[in-house]
Amino acid sequence: MIVFVHSSPTTLAPFRSPHLGVLCSPRRVYGDELEGWTWAADNDAFSEWSDERYRAMLERVRGRPGLRFVTAPDVVGDAQETLARFWEWRDELLGVPLAFVLQDGATSREVPWTQLSAVFVGGKDDEQGNAIWKLGPQAAELVREAQARRKWVHMGRVNSHQRLRYAKALGCDSVDGSSFSWYRGDGAPRRARDRDRLVRFLSHAAAPAQEMLA
Repeated sequence: MIVFVHSSPTTLAPFRSPHLGVLCSPRRVYGDELEGWTWAADNDAFSEWSDERYRAMLERVRGRPGLRFVTAPDVVGDAQETLARFWEWRDELLGVPLAFVLQDGATSREVPWTQLSAVFVGGKDDEQGNAIWKLGPQAAELVREAQARRKWVHMGRVNSHQRLRYAKALGCDSVDGSSFSWYRGDGAPRRARDRDRLVRFLSHAAAPAQEMLA
């Protein structure tokens, strides 16, 4: 499993391992320093969506080596609107390895499987922070179908050991999470917590799935 972190390859270099990748976004796309890294590009739909920035990102990432997936435009928690957004943008997404975001209520019939390189397990949290659909049987079935179709499977918003353990047991290929997505390195003592969390997540990502279930 790969843990994608939204930080520069230079900052992440001390922690480099087969289980660490770089996550870009429309707000920050790294340059030549990505060489040799596995990396992906998210869409910022969960935080600061911008058509203009997303289009600019597509131009910067298209055709570059090491790119595992680009997250297609989506609408958090809404499968129907996400599907509509996908087809609205489809012509502009040509030439990049696409990840379609699975949102609450998604069904296999509606997933554009032949257009995709990956699926991104999204979904919204309720007021108590519970991701009921994301961690439920419908999402798990879609993950199994994606695996049967040989698609990469990524799970977003993985910010706890419990959720990482679930993603690992489900067979996800990669995860990301806001708890370490803006990791800054050694610049300030308050970042010691970030470093420790990142080290723990990388250790968990490297562990066999059966150990994660213990």
